[in-house]
Amino acid sequence: MAGGERLYDPAIGMLLVVTGMFSFQVGGSFAKLLFPVFGPLGTVSLRLWIAAIVLGILVRPWRAAPDRATLKLIFWYGASIGIMNMGFYLSLERMPLGVAVAIEFLGPLTLSLSGARRARELLVCPLIAGGLYLLLQPGAALAGHPLDLLGVAYGLMAALAWAAYIVTGSRVSRRIDAARATALGQAVGAALVTPLMFATLPVAIVHPHAAFLACGVAVLSSALPYTLEMLAMKRLHPRQFGLLTSLDPALATITGMLLLGEHLALAQWAGILCIVLSSITGVLAQSPGARTAATLPEI
Repeated sequence: MAGGERLYDPAIGMLLVVTGMFSFQVGGSFAKLLFPVFGPLGTVSLRLWIAAIVLGILVRPWRAAPDRATLKLIFWYGASIGIMNMGFYLSLERMPLGVAVAIEFLGPLTLSLSGARRARELLVCPLIAGGLYLLLQPGAALAGHPLDLLGVAYGLMAALAWAAYIVTGSRVSRRIDAARATALGQAVGAALVTPLMFATLPVAIVHPHAAFLACGVAVLSSALPYTLEMLAMKRLHPRQFGLLTSLDPALATITGMLLLGEHLALAQWAGILCIVLSSITGVLAQSPGARTAATLPEI
C-alpha cells in the first residue's frame, strides 16, 4: 500500500486508537513520577529526544526526502507535538492526570465543533460549559490538589497544540507512511527542545535509573501512540476517530487513580463525564460526510 493511500479498516483502526490511548496514559503516569528529578520540561526534552532517536534508528526516514509541501506540513506537525507535550507536562505538574487530560481534550473537541454545519451540532456547548464548571470550580478541587489557574492555562495551550496536531497529522498521513511521518515529526519536536535536553543531560547521568524510566516513557508516550494514531487515521473515518478519542479523559482519570493514587471529587468525575458525553454527542450529531481536520484551511 502506498504511503498516501487510505485503507478503511475500522476494526484494526479502533484497536490501534485504544492501544495508543492506553499507552499514552500509562506513559504520562510514569512521566509524572520523574518530575521531582528532571522537572516537567526536562522530562519532555528527554522523552522527545529518546523517541526521536529510537524512531530514527528503526524507520530511517531520511532514505526518501519528502517534497517541499510535505516538509512544511511535517514542520508544523512536529512543532505541534513539541508544544503540546510541553503544555501538557506543565499542566500535569499542577493538576491530576484526569483533569489535565480533560482540559487538553478541549482542543480536539473544539476542532470537531468548528466543522459544524447545523445548529443541532452546537447543542453540546452547554454540556461542555457545564463540564468545565464542574471540573474547575474551587469547591470541586480534591483534597490536597487545589485549582491551579496556571495549570489550566498550560492545559489550554496543550489543547490548541493538540488541535493543530490532529489537523497536520491527518494531512501528513495522506502524503507519506505513518512511521516516517511520526519519526520526522518527533525529530522536529526534539529539535525545538534541544536547549532543555542539554540542560537535563547532567541530571540524567547522575540518575541512571530515572533516565532508564525516561526511555520507557518515550516509547509509551511518544513513539508508540503517535505511530498507532497515524496508522489509525488511515483506517477510520474522522467520526469514528472522534468517538474513540472521546474516552481519553475517562481513561486518564482511571489511570491516574490506579497508578498515581489521584482520587477526584465527585463533581470532577461528573465534569469529565460531561466532556466525554459532549464529544460523543458532537461526533454523532455531525452529518455522515462531515470531516473535521479536512474542513480547516491549510497551515
